[in-house]
Amino acid sequence: MKKFIIIAAILLLIFSAASVYINKVLIPKKFKALLVDALIEQTGKQVSLKSLEFSIFRGLILKDLVIIDAGEVILSVRQANCRIFIWPIFKKQIIIPSIKLSAPYVLLKRKADQSFNLQDIFTPKTPADKKSDFNLAIFKLVITNGNLTFQDETLAVPLSKEIKNIQLNLALGLPVKFKFQLSGQLASDPAVLINASGNYKIISNELKGNLSLKGLSAGEFGAYYPGWGEAFSGLIDLAAQFDLKNRLLQVNLSAGGQNLTFKKNTLTAKLNSSLQSKIDYNLESKKLEFNGTCDIAQADLEGLEFLNQVKNLHGKFVFNQRSLVADSIQADLLGLPFEINLGIKDFSTKVWNISTNFDLSILPAVAKDKFKISWLNSAAGQAALLIKIHPNDSGGWAVQGDLNITGANLKLDNLLGPLEEVFGSLAFSQQGLNWQETRFKYQGINYQSNGSLLDFNRPQVKLKLFSEGLSVAADFDLAGQLIKLNQLQGKYLDTQFSCRGEIDRTQPANPHLDLTGNLILELSNLNKILAKQYPGIIKLAPSGKVDTDFRLNGRLGDFKNCFLKISSTAGSFSVYGLTATDFALNYLQEEGVAKIPTAYLTFYDGVIQGAAGMNLNTADLIYQLQLHASGINLAKLKNDTVSKQKDIAGIFLGQLKATGAGANLDRLEAAGDFAVTHGRLGELNLLQGLGKLLLARDLGKIEFTECSCSFSVKDKFISTDRFKLHSLIVNLSGPVKIGFDQSLAGNLDVEILNEMVPLDGTFKDVTTAIVGRGGRFGVIKLGGTLGEPKYSFKTAVGNIIQGITSMIFKK
Repeated sequence: MKKFIIIAAILLLIFSAASVYINKVLIPKKFKALLVDALIEQTGKQVSLKSLEFSIFRGLILKDLVIIDAGEVILSVRQANCRIFIWPIFKKQIIIPSIKLSAPYVLLKRKADQSFNLQDIFTPKTPADKKSDFNLAIFKLVITNGNLTFQDETLAVPLSKEIKNIQLNLALGLPVKFKFQLSGQLASDPAVLINASGNYKIISNELKGNLSLKGLSAGEFGAYYPGWGEAFSGLIDLAAQFDLKNRLLQVNLSAGGQNLTFKKNTLTAKLNSSLQSKIDYNLESKKLEFNGTCDIAQADLEGLEFLNQVKNLHGKFVFNQRSLVADSIQADLLGLPFEINLGIKDFSTKVWNISTNFDLSILPAVAKDKFKISWLNSAAGQAALLIKIHPNDSGGWAVQGDLNITGANLKLDNLLGPLEEVFGSLAFSQQGLNWQETRFKYQGINYQSNGSLLDFNRPQVKLKLFSEGLSVAADFDLAGQLIKLNQLQGKYLDTQFSCRGEIDRTQPANPHLDLTGNLILELSNLNKILAKQYPGIIKLAPSGKVDTDFRLNGRLGDFKNCFLKISSTAGSFSVYGLTATDFALNYLQEEGVAKIPTAYLTFYDGVIQGAAGMNLNTADLIYQLQLHASGINLAKLKNDTVSKQKDIAGIFLGQLKATGAGANLDRLEAAGDFAVTHGRLGELNLLQGLGKLLLARDLGKIEFTECSCSFSVKDKFISTDRFKLHSLIVNLSGPVKIGFDQSLAGNLDVEILNEMVPLDGTFKDVTTAIVGRGGRFGVIKLGGTLGEPKYSFKTAVGNIIQGITSMIFKK
């Protein structure tokens, strides 16, 4: 035990001696100079330090630290306690995890060039190519009983404000940003209590945070809104969220005050109120913009022309830097309680508002008498009207207003039915009118519309119309009976359209149109557009986009004699699941004749081309049609059909010329031919049973590789005298007839190619083989339908006997 006490005493003496050496020799002579040099190099400012000590519990203790810039103290501190990591010092790094400052002073100055003086502390003047001897990093700062002076030299009259008794907790991530929590008192009479928190990004010069002030004079910062600061007086409490970025200060402000006064020109207002406002202030241009709302609990106004005094006013005001407006304000006016709307524009031009409710049945007469609107035939329902009257530039009075419509029915010229359940807001003046978010029902469909009309004498209309799946935007002018359509564009489902031109309504029942436009039709939308009138379109299952340009000129009531030119293209589209690409079609209609000079599409590696014409002036719409197809790959085509599992292949080519009349298939007549080469056709419905009819399973399989015929169409039948099928074993040929109802009839002669016939098998197969040297073996009779064909076989007995005889004698 005695030995332990001796050792502890020796260690204590050593530690005490080391502490004395550090505080009396090492720190004053070495570390103090190093720290001052590091601060000078880091900040680029003049730095002085009275003393520097070290405590095992509090770390380094700095006393009377002063930083001077251009002969002016910008930062000083009576005492600073900072913990410091020792070992990084030997690597020329000064890392301070925390600093506590007692009674500091800071001068924050906004210079005339919009920069802040303190940002220089964190962006030193050391040349970029000169390596600093020491790097300084501070991560946390606590301030007690501090003072801050803020000076703004960017204003016409420099502003200076002092904040005392600052308590600040600062977490730094220098030189990128720091976070802060602050409380203090703004020096004024009475003192303003301040609380703030937020963060400041140094490199981007971005400040964001929250601020609350209690007991602030309304005109305290009037220098930032010249011409307005002197208009306010009284004390307010406020809370603000602020964001300073790219020299734009944005503030969301909430404030409340008692016994506030506002004076501007002849207007005086005394009020108790609360306020919500958004403020934007550009530090570079000094442009101030603000808007907000103010709830008035009680106010008295004087200096209003005509009205003189307004007492016991209460309600909600909406304002910005140019105007002050209020809706549904309760007040005593002319000795009577009123509900009024008030507007003051630029605080020099008075705007008087008159509001009332009325029945819409009077609207057509008012519209015709006051605004020269004659296309409103009748109206029913209720509306609220606000009329604004204010002086105009010529010394007269201008009138404008708002009409709010609820549950109305309106009947307008040239509409097939009334507009029902109309809800909307219509703003009007002598110059025109506009409407926003107007809702109505027309022919059972709900719509919404926005738009405007300028110049009642020569209306210029812009409108937008929306319904489920539909959006339309139109811009047109009305000059008498002429509608000049500057632009009409929109979208229905996935289909887009646009057009421009003129509509002459000199004959309202038969207007003359001169329009050009574009239609990008999504074919799948046809299911919804046409399904009610044409249910069969659902089976077509169309899809893809067709891009069409058009020009239309003529009277709508005589459409067949209009001039119409259409050019359509499509990258890809499908019908019945069959896909085509590179589609192009031109259509020309004039003087009652419609023509398709060219039509082209790529179809499963092949090409289909066509042309058509129709006489629209004939009662039965006589037409002609030509089609030519080549190179169509049946193996790829069948993959998009119900036969995709079948082994079908071949290259198809053919042509067709047809004449007819309208949709009357009785008058359809056509002639054409087709052929299939390099094929595998045995699994087609029409041919699938023929192989089994001729050969048993154990003798092999007949695969038809080629097919051809010339055909005609008449009386709802497709007929051919020589339908040909070729295989390695057998050839089939003969007449075939197919009805539009899919009925099937035909007789096919069977020609055996003996060198390919197997030499063993059942009786039927041996008989087939005996025929020898080829020849007519029998006839296959076709029946049933294309979907379910039926076959019967009749043997050519004479040919068989001839074959047996030849075989015997040859042996």
